[in-house]
Amino acid sequence: MPNNIPEAVQEGPSGEGVKPADLAEGVVSLVNAFVKGVERQISPLGLTNMEFALLKTFLEKNEWTVTGLAEVLPADAPRISRVVTRMVERGLLRRRRRTDDRRVVELRLTRDGQELIADLHERVTAHEARLLEGVSAEEKETLQTVTAKVLANHAALQ
Repeated sequence: MPNNIPEAVQEGPSGEGVKPADLAEGVVSLVNAFVKGVERQISPLGLTNMEFALLKTFLEKNEWTVTGLAEVLPADAPRISRVVTRMVERGLLRRRRRTDDRRVVELRLTRDGQELIADLHERVTAHEARLLEGVSAEEKETLQTVTAKVLANHAALQ
């Protein structure tokens, strides 16, 4: 099977060949490159990928409920509730019941949580920038478009 990856793309920064055997291997390697970089940042702090993903949602919005988090994170509400409990115990999140509806519990980052996710976001963004060095804006857009199509196909198959 011919390799359709241009020679310029096949060489890594130190000159070694980067030639995935097929698309699946390439995608797995790409995911590992991003995930391993995130794990190197979060694991020394005792965070899991799910805990990091949960904390990161607070960069988009200051206040969440467990139900709201379950809509945007790849986990069900009971799992998210357990993660939230760990984050509250670590002093990174706080819970507060709404005064107009005591059944609703709102979640917010504490000051420690804000500082932690700001620092981690900066470090993870820097890692991603290093991985994407030499990739043009057009290539990034193409990658995002192709990824969206593949994920839509996956969702349709479910």
